[in-house]
Amino acid sequence: MRKGVFAEYPPMFHLLLLFVLVILSAIFVSMLGLALAIPFTGWDPVMAISRGDATLWMYRYVQLVQSFAVFIVPSLLAARLFSHFPINWLWFGSAKFRLMFLSVLLILAAQPLSSWLAEVNTRLVLPPSMEGIENWMKSAEASAGNMIFRFLDTQNVGIILFNIFLMAILPGIGEELLFRGAIQPTVQRIVNNKHAAVWFTAFLFSAMHMQFLTFAPRFILGALLGYMLVYGKSIWYPIVAHFFNNFMALMLFYYLRTTKPEINPLDASTGSYDGWLTVGSFVVVVGLLIMFRYNSPKNNKVGNILS
Repeated sequence: MRKGVFAEYPPMFHLLLLFVLVILSAIFVSMLGLALAIPFTGWDPVMAISRGDATLWMYRYVQLVQSFAVFIVPSLLAARLFSHFPINWLWFGSAKFRLMFLSVLLILAAQPLSSWLAEVNTRLVLPPSMEGIENWMKSAEASAGNMIFRFLDTQNVGIILFNIFLMAILPGIGEELLFRGAIQPTVQRIVNNKHAAVWFTAFLFSAMHMQFLTFAPRFILGALLGYMLVYGKSIWYPIVAHFFNNFMALMLFYYLRTTKPEINPLDASTGSYDGWLTVGSFVVVVGLLIMFRYNSPKNNKVGNILS
């Protein structure tokens, strides 16, 4: 496949074709990945899930395949089709340790604000006319939460390490390649407004997870990751920050399951929220973003490999 075959096409065409690539890859790469499991493992994950007797490892394998099919493969295909320099197109610029450190601090500082937003989000009540939608969202959220709990609830070190790969490393790479590497810059070229591109992409990022009762904190996370790309001019900052966010959540889960086994760490209501801590979190996040921008390269040309 020749590089940059659609390089001269307008960004709106790129965005539409990118969504088509995501859909086609989600279908065909997923089918290929699931079919490959049958001769090597004897599993048929699709049939097992449809019968309701799938094992947790089958679900893990399905999620592994989907991470590549939905996020990584279409992003790499788009980069090759839309640019003569795919590495540049995905914003693999050089990364500075100082900004990498600030990106991690931003995620840490945002935790109280994120927890408060999660609590507010879960308490939102839709109008009576939308009761059916609200019940569906709550049911979907509960089902997703139950599956995630089953994924994570183990003391086996090997499974914990695999969970870190599956739920921290892969999302950090794959989701950032698609949303911050491919979608956000393309939207920015369309609307010619970096802020609109950041918030629009953050909306898509949160909505695509289909967990609407935790939409708000994920939306804010997406915006923070977007500004890391805008100011840092390298996809490495949101990748590392996204990984750290998920990794920290996993470690907190295992810590709470060990020290407080009577509670479900995934339940947002298990925490207590201090108003001043939330306000302080917001102020610190804004301050760190200003520092991040101040320390960012002013004329960095994207494309230098991380050194």
